Amino acid sequence: MTRLIYSTVPNSSFLQIKRAALNELIDHITTTKGAIVESIYPEVIKMVSKNIFRVLPPSDNSEFDPEEDEPTLEVSWPHLQLVYELFLRFLESPDFQASIGKKYIDQRFVLNLLDLFDSEDPRERDFLKTVLHRIYGKFLGLRAFIRKQINNM
Repeated sequence: MTRLIYSTVPNSSFLQIKRAALNELIDHITTTKGAIVESIYPEVIKMVSKNIFRVLPPSDNSEFDPEEDEPTLEVSWPHLQLVYELFLRFLESPDFQASIGKKYIDQRFVLNLLDLFDSEDPRERDFLKTVLHRIYGKFLGLRAFIRKQINNM
């Protein structure tokens, strides 16, 4: 699972295989009771981290205003969307246990998520908002930290 990193070769067979694997994982987590066991937590977090945490390209417009300016859309969004969807389904699963998740979803992880709010792609910011909301709701120990970091943005 941790090897699923976006390839820049469009429509490559490797990319198609990764998309199929991500879709299969999403379906499995969503439909299979007991699919989320302790041993997959570090693997899911590693895969999510390796795929979504990245240095964002510099903005063409340093005065970018999401309300006024046309956004720059992320070319790798079809892949990123599946990774975000998998992570969201993981967090929302009735099998998810915050007591285990807190070993892997920590302050550093949250800071990396918050950095991605600088993305100009509104689709990514929408997913980030939802993911951060789920983390805020499930991890009581991170709430004060999240509030403080958002106030500092």
